[in-house]
Amino acid sequence: MERFDASTELAAFAQAADEVVRILSADARTLGARISPVSGWSAVEHASHVTLANELVLRNLVNLSRGAGLLVVADARQDDRALEILAAGILPRGQAKAPRMVVPPSDVDLATTREWAERFVEELAGFRRGFDPRATRARLFVPHQILGPLDLAEWARFGAVHTRHHLGIAREVLATRA
Repeated sequence: MERFDASTELAAFAQAADEVVRILSADARTLGARISPVSGWSAVEHASHVTLANELVLRNLVNLSRGAGLLVVADARQDDRALEILAAGILPRGQAKAPRMVVPPSDVDLATTREWAERFVEELAGFRRGFDPRATRARLFVPHQILGPLDLAEWARFGAVHTRHHLGIAREVLATRA
């Protein structure tokens, strides 16, 4: 049984991705400051991380939408606790470690992060334009490394929730710096 509406979740994901671009318009020194009591990453590092992660989420959405691709499976046992976390819309803070492939590069810079975030917004918009919520699809899954198997709407939900999670931390860093 699907818990989330794909179109609604994709819209929320797009809105959160747009906010990443907006937050990156702040002063470079402010965005680059690390406030260790708040987070080990600066606001720009949070934006970089979430954009790298969102690129993977989008790849999963594309594969699930077309019904084939890396890691797509037709049968999966989902984790009820993971689905409750997604439904609540709040990720527990400090309980998961970012996989190496989405850790911001040590030399991350604001211009590159802005470029990545803007390009991601465009790519997500393109996916949304081509997405037909009425298309009949088998319910398929791609596993998340912590939450387990997620379907298309759940991946879109994760993208929005995860992005908002890191935006919240980035805003805390920025507020502490101000």
